[in-house]
Amino acid sequence: MKIHEKYMQRCLLLAENGFGTTYPNPMVGSVIVHNDRIIGEGWHRKAGEPHAEVRAVRSVKHPELLKEATLYVSLEPCSHFGKTPPCSDLILEKEIPNIVVGTVDPFAAVAGKGIQKLREAGRTVVVGVLERECQELNRRFFTFHNKKRPYIILKWAQTA
Repeated sequence: MKIHEKYMQRCLLLAENGFGTTYPNPMVGSVIVHNDRIIGEGWHRKAGEPHAEVRAVRSVKHPELLKEATLYVSLEPCSHFGKTPPCSDLILEKEIPNIVVGTVDPFAAVAGKGIQKLREAGRTVVVGVLERECQELNRRFFTFHNKKRPYIILKWAQTA
C-alpha cells in the first residue's frame, strides 16, 4: 500500500493548487502512473472547468499507455452530468484498468456511484488511500455535505 500512498500524496499536493478557486466544488488532484512512472497529472482548477482526472488524462503524451496505467485521484470520480460530463465515463472510455481513490465523495449525486460504475465495468478500484488526509483537505466540502452546515472557524480574543 505504500506505493499507493506515495502517489496519493502527489494528488494531495496537486489538489492544493485549487485552493480558493474551486468553490463550491472540492479541491482534487489526479496522477496517472505507468510502470511506476508518472505519465500524467492534473488538478481541478476552477468550478465549471475540467476536473482533475480530465486534466491528468489530457496531459498524457502517449495515450496508448492509459490501457495499462493506474489513475490516482484524491476524491471519487464523479458519475453525474453537472457543468462537466462524468469523469467515470472518461476513465471507462480511455480503458484505464486500475483506479486508486483517496476517499468517497459525500455529494449525494456521486456518493459511491462513481466507484460502483467503475467496478461494474470490470475495473480494479482501491478506495481509502490516505483517506483522512483527503477528507481534511476538503473539510469545508465534507462538513457541508455530511453535516448540512458550513465549516466554521472561530477566532476569539479575550483579556483577563
